[in-house]
Amino acid sequence: MVCPVRTGAGKRAPVTLTHESTRQSLVFEIILVPISHGEGHRAVLVRIRDVSAEHAARALRREADARYKTLFDAIDEGFCIVQVIFDPEGRPVDYLFLEANRAFVEHTGFTEPVGKTMRSFEPEIENQWAETYGRIARSGVAERFESESAVMGRWFDVFAFPIGDGAPHLVGILFEDVGERKRMEIALRHSENRLHSLIEATSDLIFRINPEGTLMEQVGGKPLLGPVDEASNWIADFVPDSDRQAVQEALDTAIDNRQPLAIEHRVRTVDGAISWLSSRAVPVLDEDGTITEWFGMATDITQRRHTEQQLAHGAQMLRMASEIGKVGLWDWNVETGEVVWSDEHFRMHGYEPGAVVPTFDLWAERVHPDDRATTDAKLAAARDSGEEYVNEHRICHPDGEIRWLSARGRFLYDERREPVRMLGAMVDITERRREEEWQKLLVAELQHRVRNLIGMVRSVARLSAPSHRHVDDYVDHLIGRLQAMGRTQSTLTRSPGRNVDLAELVSEELLVHAAQPHQYHIDGPAVALSPHAAEIVTLAIHELATNSIKYGALGDSGYIRIVWAIENRDDTCWISLRWQETSPPRKSKAIRKGFGRRLIEERVPYELDGKGRFSLHDTGVLAELEFPLTDGGSILETRS
Repeated sequence: MVCPVRTGAGKRAPVTLTHESTRQSLVFEIILVPISHGEGHRAVLVRIRDVSAEHAARALRREADARYKTLFDAIDEGFCIVQVIFDPEGRPVDYLFLEANRAFVEHTGFTEPVGKTMRSFEPEIENQWAETYGRIARSGVAERFESESAVMGRWFDVFAFPIGDGAPHLVGILFEDVGERKRMEIALRHSENRLHSLIEATSDLIFRINPEGTLMEQVGGKPLLGPVDEASNWIADFVPDSDRQAVQEALDTAIDNRQPLAIEHRVRTVDGAISWLSSRAVPVLDEDGTITEWFGMATDITQRRHTEQQLAHGAQMLRMASEIGKVGLWDWNVETGEVVWSDEHFRMHGYEPGAVVPTFDLWAERVHPDDRATTDAKLAAARDSGEEYVNEHRICHPDGEIRWLSARGRFLYDERREPVRMLGAMVDITERRREEEWQKLLVAELQHRVRNLIGMVRSVARLSAPSHRHVDDYVDHLIGRLQAMGRTQSTLTRSPGRNVDLAELVSEELLVHAAQPHQYHIDGPAVALSPHAAEIVTLAIHELATNSIKYGALGDSGYIRIVWAIENRDDTCWISLRWQETSPPRKSKAIRKGFGRRLIEERVPYELDGKGRFSLHDTGVLAELEFPLTDGGSILETRS
């Protein structure tokens, strides 16, 4: 029931009632209008109208509005309806938000926009937005566009359309903030531009290959191979026979494993020249993992390969020169401590090449303790002064052997004059040092021997004088004795061993005196006389042979037996030498002590710590020499 509504004093207004039938789907509109028939008489005019269709239409409209509102708020894109505001001259200057969905706030950052203008949010908003929406409001033509609002810091994808029957229309705006996508597109476009610039500027060959890897198409870069047709079989057309199998096998392996191809190979260009390429290609796979094509790059490495070959050749020559010349090389990185040794350097320190990891401390451990302080001082001086490091020092091998090395090196410095590397070489001078030491010993020994020899010559000259009355006779005998001494020295000089063979010494002395083989017999074991003993024995044999020519067996039809034997006396080896002549009886001279007899009886005991006996019989001379065999050691022998 609806209460009456008064419309004036003492009067009642018409009343409209809506009644819905409970039995049927009908809705009636009842209008009650009071009327008057005179004073005191009143009546009501009732008008009833079936409004069921209108009521159903309004219900459907409410349902549609509810669905529209649900859809309006559910879509992800921002949506709003605006009314464009024009200035007095008819120019669009702003727009009023009439409706907006929930996504509007997310895409714009504006809250509670309904009833507010755009410039109330962003007073400096670009004019293009109002101008665009004003054009749509007047023309009634929808537009789709993307544009950036620098003021809002956003990019929008917009679809704007007119709403209403007459111009100026309201404008519905469906939009989305695509700033992230635009930034990605800009970055991608920038990356593509850089890639395109790189391809244009590169000296490499950019190519595409079919899935089977046979047909190649150049897509950019430099034409390293010359003009390449789209259907070029690159392996058959460009790869020489020597490399074709290796390239094909590498390609087949990459295809089977669906992995990148990386290989260095030779190619024959269109002008017939042979070049080197470093080729790398990656497979492009579809969602099933099937290769759809290959994309890659080839770099001309001809110069690099030639340089590597030259460096390898130079390194090989250096290694061969180092090994042939027995030169050890080192490279010491002072900053990192890394040390590199050549193979010969390893050997000089008593190691097999690669047996140890070279370090400065390992090298220092091998330096002889007596040479370490000097070596460290010279190394520090070279480092601080920039001068060449020169040093000769000993090293101790792991097995205890001591060797001499001569090292030379130089430090390299950075721009601050700080040492960064040291390069050097060294040679083994052990033999030279030993020879130098032996030479010093040899000079000292020669000086000693010369002094002894001069003393012996003086003694021979003095002892020879009383035996001769005439100067000529004295000179002849003195020369003969000196020549005998000279022959001994010659024997010592050419002897490869330490001592002198006794049999050779006796035979040579008899040969000098023209003794014939039927005149003498030599017998005895092999005996090596020391140099000093050889000098005394030579003089003794010389004197005996000289006297034998003048007065004994060699001057007549006699015979000489020269024999010797070795025996052990008190753990010392002694030699007993016997000279016995057999000749026809001759008128002998008066027995007197000449040079030869004094040599045998006096000098042998004195010089050789032995015994000497000389006697004259009817059949000839008998001389015996006994002395211990001692190893005097030839000073002329080459020692290691």
